[in-house]
Amino acid sequence: MMDQLALTWELEETKHRQKSKPRLGVMINGVRLTEIISQFEQQQGIGEFNDVFLHESDVQEYSLFNWLKSLEEGDVRIILLGCSCGQVECSFFYANVCNRDGWVYWQFDGWPKRDYSEFPSFWFNASEYQQVIEDALLHHQ
Repeated sequence: MMDQLALTWELEETKHRQKSKPRLGVMINGVRLTEIISQFEQQQGIGEFNDVFLHESDVQEYSLFNWLKSLEEGDVRIILLGCSCGQVECSFFYANVCNRDGWVYWQFDGWPKRDYSEFPSFWFNASEYQQVIEDALLHHQ
């Protein structure tokens, strides 16, 4: 059975009830990626996970090109989460993406280096994957 990817632009309320900048939320099989990682790190005793989904401007700077590149056959790395302090370079979590023969495979890693060798990997149907990416990133207003 293929995994299901969903990308959504999420708005959070600030302390002063103002809308924040949108973040690109990543869900796999109906579960937020941040929750999947947090549960894994708790099970592994790694420590508290604090990375957050990227703001729209960070998606533009750090990952939009690679999201679009992942629609083509080949290998690419996509930064999915960045440090909660606001500096993506401080700490980030990424997918190593392989697109081949109608399938898209995600395997994960991060910085600073942690052991994600036991973290689940995911397989997506390439045509469904492409539709999700295009809807979220090319048709986003």
